[in-house]
Amino acid sequence: MNDYPRHEETRLAIVVSHPIQHFCPQYSSWASLSRLNLKVFFASQGGLKPYIDASFGRTIQWDGLSLRFPHEFLPGAETRTISPSIDASPEAHLSLFSPSVLLVHGYAQPLQRRALKWATSTGTQVFMIGDSELHSSRSSLRRHLKALILPRMFKKVDRFLTVGDSNEAYYRSYGVRDNHMIRTCFPIDIEHYDQVLKGRLEARARVRTAHNVPLDHTVVMMVGKFTSWKRQSDLVAYSNTLQRDRSNVTIMLVGSGPEDSRLRALARRLGPGGIVFAGFVPPSQLAAYYCASDIYVHCSSHEPHSLAVSEAIYCGLPVVMSDRCGSYGPTDDVRVGLNGLVYVWGYRRACYCSFVAR
Repeated sequence: MNDYPRHEETRLAIVVSHPIQHFCPQYSSWASLSRLNLKVFFASQGGLKPYIDASFGRTIQWDGLSLRFPHEFLPGAETRTISPSIDASPEAHLSLFSPSVLLVHGYAQPLQRRALKWATSTGTQVFMIGDSELHSSRSSLRRHLKALILPRMFKKVDRFLTVGDSNEAYYRSYGVRDNHMIRTCFPIDIEHYDQVLKGRLEARARVRTAHNVPLDHTVVMMVGKFTSWKRQSDLVAYSNTLQRDRSNVTIMLVGSGPEDSRLRALARRLGPGGIVFAGFVPPSQLAAYYCASDIYVHCSSHEPHSLAVSEAIYCGLPVVMSDRCGSYGPTDDVRVGLNGLVYVWGYRRACYCSFVAR
């Protein structure tokens, strides 16, 4: 925010779909800054209230969600469904707040495009945060449309709050200059994580006891919805192969979703020494599961910038991930040879993580 005189107040409006577990502590932190008048505009109350998440295959209620910052729910928020196509009309509410800076979360949602259009029409500076990257495969039509649309859209954005090397490469490919990027991150609640990490050994023992995993086992964990593109099936196949030689490596899959039954059917062994299905774990308990693990693996066929990878690294775990994920690079979360390894996506190459069995 170097464009603003230090003695003036910055009025920051943030438009976002719904209260998101890991962003709310960040908003609270920002709201405490001097000379910053912040207000968050939510399109949905999802997250505060239980809602059905189709990809998880269950009703979700986030625990410990606190809105300790100025905020407003846009009309219809109490019944509006969370989806990639979420829409609402923030224009009049933004005009009433009269921000000097508007922060939008990406450009894919109609909600965000409305907010961006309002800012352009009022001369309000725009900051954008997102996690798009170039590793995922895209159709030629999609690439062509992006090449036509995004450079013009990005010219309307004053600063991009980037989350890593891959994210910055994405923006550069559409003409964004480096001096328009500010490296930030997708936040985690470090106060909570630091508290859990103080009792790391106790948390490790507690989680392993709950799932009957011996303390001498090497635990390889992956967190995420059980969907085909998350590719937990690669870890199940790896476990099946590994069991021919080793019985003290346990794969722990944290999550739920439509692939649950298929993954269980694929597993040669359920339980310690094979696959432990931990089920859906609330965010407040995830830190203990990272403490219980030795290695974090992310097998997705596409994953912009995984929060789970950031959390695992904060807890001190080495990471093995596919090259389709956007969390690796020389200054990103995963730095090859320093705190992790990257393999070419697909199960056969996923066996690259056989270093686990050494």
